[in-house]
Amino acid sequence: MRRAQFRNEVKTRLPDRTYSGLQAFKRLHGIESDSAALCRLADLQLFGTVGNLPVNLLDVSVEAPQSGLVCPA
Repeated sequence: MRRAQFRNEVKTRLPDRTYSGLQAFKRLHGIESDSAALCRLADLQLFGTVGNLPVNLLDVSVEAPQSGLVCPA
């Protein structure tokens, strides 16, 4: 029986420069899998090294800013 061909989706979808950086990150932190490294990078990007979102990001409104006085309706 022939084995199914394995395709590394991360390597396939990332630009070469980014994938090389991911490999360096894995070596630096002793991470073995691409998915574990991407999870760690996402956590760092989203939550920082402290483990939570910065306060200034939690209070951001998606509505456009207003200038001047706001009159009650």
